[in-house]
Amino acid sequence: MSVDRPISFAAVEETGRTSASRILATLLEASPLAIVTFDPEGVVTMWNPAAERIFGWSENEALGTRLPFVPAEKQEEFRTLLRRALRGEAFTEPELHRRRADGSPIVVSVSTTPLRRPDGTIFGVLSVLLDVTENRTDGDEEAMRLLARKVREALDSA
Repeated sequence: MSVDRPISFAAVEETGRTSASRILATLLEASPLAIVTFDPEGVVTMWNPAAERIFGWSENEALGTRLPFVPAEKQEEFRTLLRRALRGEAFTEPELHRRRADGSPIVVSVSTTPLRRPDGTIFGVLSVLLDVTENRTDGDEEAMRLLARKVREALDSA
């Protein structure tokens, strides 16, 4: 596959799982958006570099813990959103109030989708988060939804 032409997801599938996995890993590493996966209990299973930069917890600090950026007063809201994803719903929430590692507040827009096994059973959740604390545009949300869909498709094929 040539690197100087656009890469479609169909082309990724043609290159095989190893190449698809490398492309997915590069996407996760290079994304300016936080990409986080977690299990049905809300325990972090993947935390990309942008999540580290945006929220302040290192990958080592976040992996294996309940989502650290959900403050105590937002736990019920989180559980409601988690139930939606675990029922199979993909959705975008334009404004959620969360916190950084230093305790400072952050407002994020999040696109969330269930992660499925080949047999269709849901084993976790993928969230793509954009820091909208300062400002945001409508194009940001659409780009985030598109990225979440592409990451989910890549994970499904890898």
